[in-house]
Amino acid sequence: MRQTVHNGCMAPTFSRRAALAALPLVGSPGHAPSRADAASTAATVRVDVGDPRALPFDRRGAGIVGVYDIDWLLTPGFGRLLDNLAASPGAFSGVRVFGALTAGKPELFKPEGGGSVWSSPDAPIDLSRPLDDLAALTSRGLTPIVVLGFFPPAVSPSPIQPPADWDSWRTLVRTFLETLATDPRFGPDAIATWLFKVWNEPNEGRFWSGAQDDYLALHRATSEAIATTGLTVRLGGPAIAYKPQASPADGLPWVDRFLRHVAADQSFRLDVLSIHRKGTVGDDPPNPRRLHDAADEVAARALAIDPVRFAGLTILNDEADEKVGFEVPYAPRMDAANAAWLGAANCIAATLTDRHRDAALRFLMAADNANLQLVQSPFDGRRSIMTLASSTSGTDLLKLPAYAFYEMLRLLGDRQLPIAAGVEHLFPATDLYHLATAADTHVGILLAHYPDPDRPHPIPRIIDYVVLNLPWPKVNVAIFRIDARTSNAHTAAGGSPANPYPVPDPTDLPAIRRAQGLALARPITRGVAAPDGIYREIIELEPYATVCLWITPASDAVPTAPAWIEVVDEPAGDLVRWEPTTDPAFLTYELYSSMEDGDDATIPEPTNRLTPNTLRAALWVDPAAPAGRRYAVRTVSASGIASPLAVAGAVAGPPTRRRT
Repeated sequence: MRQTVHNGCMAPTFSRRAALAALPLVGSPGHAPSRADAASTAATVRVDVGDPRALPFDRRGAGIVGVYDIDWLLTPGFGRLLDNLAASPGAFSGVRVFGALTAGKPELFKPEGGGSVWSSPDAPIDLSRPLDDLAALTSRGLTPIVVLGFFPPAVSPSPIQPPADWDSWRTLVRTFLETLATDPRFGPDAIATWLFKVWNEPNEGRFWSGAQDDYLALHRATSEAIATTGLTVRLGGPAIAYKPQASPADGLPWVDRFLRHVAADQSFRLDVLSIHRKGTVGDDPPNPRRLHDAADEVAARALAIDPVRFAGLTILNDEADEKVGFEVPYAPRMDAANAAWLGAANCIAATLTDRHRDAALRFLMAADNANLQLVQSPFDGRRSIMTLASSTSGTDLLKLPAYAFYEMLRLLGDRQLPIAAGVEHLFPATDLYHLATAADTHVGILLAHYPDPDRPHPIPRIIDYVVLNLPWPKVNVAIFRIDARTSNAHTAAGGSPANPYPVPDPTDLPAIRRAQGLALARPITRGVAAPDGIYREIIELEPYATVCLWITPASDAVPTAPAWIEVVDEPAGDLVRWEPTTDPAFLTYELYSSMEDGDDATIPEPTNRLTPNTLRAALWVDPAAPAGRRYAVRTVSASGIASPLAVAGAVAGPPTRRRT
């Protein structure tokens, strides 16, 4: 991989174009390509940090993951998964769950019963279980996306059969929302930020036995129930399985009728238009362009039906996964291809948001990929962002490359930048997907190379990337990368095309953990001059590589130390957690161990660093911890400034938590 930094000077009499042409390219250590070499192979792309056409960008909308059944959230394995999500604030923001009103029994991938919330019309409504489940999310700083379906026995004899009338459903929805609003763990302000979905895939037989008319009646009844509460509630629908490949009616025709129904009835609530369009519904290769085409045609149809009613609408594909069938093993879910897919999907959403800026439409792509209940053995290929470290433990988990993609989201800014030059080198003209963002504190640029399956023999993409109007005279530059070798637990575990479902040797788990996190492609460069606010970089992306170029101002500010650190003794080793940082200049945590005696409030200079060069999550498993091991952690900024150490005392015997 060739990567270079701009470190040149520019005469003040040069034009901007001449100045850009004159900038030298200084290579990373051991490699210094000439300008002629770079110009002959690289395509130039430019963005302007000060571009007045920049749009707001909310990375939280991209940080949504999906879980099938709400009852799984309180199981030990999911608890550990949620702990990992909470350890990376800003990477993961929301969790979509089904079955809130049929809670009581964890289900695998279809509604199997009516649950215990409302067992019969003459029984009281008991929402204690779903509220506890939702608290498992909110207590970790995660926002619920609640799918209201399915039907409990008091509403319908079948969880997927529409009832004869909707009175009981209105009562249940109203009671659920009012209970959330009065529960001190939530409250009206909190639930106003959630998204409630009416149903899941009302055109799929495993989830809905009625017709489209029945769904329209359900959506109206839900809207009416919300209106009676007086609460601010965001409602989404219809969340159909959008699959014109397999069934032409299950695409734009279904959505067209739904949109016309909404436009004709102002009491019909719709804050988010949801579809489930995947990369393929068959055995052909997944194609990200199908996500683009589905969202674009739905947007065009909405604006054609009622441009006033649907202006400002959010269009969410919350199952923008590669393939139908989250319970079916599929090897590319476990390697770099999955991260590149997620990168492509979110770049597509940004592309569409820019294209439809006049109507203020907002596009989001999310994946149904936190279904840990279906991970039955290490690297088994079912849809998830983490996998089991061993088949004997349900709580010891490893991160898949997809997890690292979400940690890239944390590096993005709050403004989406248009492309100033070079659009012909990016999607939709090519298979290189792009999203440029900026904030007052940093610039984050996402690039993903997901090869077009209709074009064989993909080649690496080389970009001469130019950032204009940086507001800082000196910057730090980091390039985070996910590919076949980097940020890849699957490869570290022995995964390959010849061994797609590896079973890691227990002795290899420490090395796999060190390889699983989001890693730098090269050491960070600090204090790089950016004359006239220009920075330039040559970036090469092989097929299925994902890169985030992260630029921050050089600063001597000292980061804040974690306020607490805790250690839990577990069979897999010491689980060490600490307060996560939300500092936008945060680069890495450094976790150390020391056998030195002394007061827990102080510690000698640490003697053993346990974690890799970049650790972005405030959680680590130390599998080789001897009895009495003590830990200390600090944060390090992009400028290389370390915080004071936070220290935890020794842990021995039964599970214990210690905080400082």
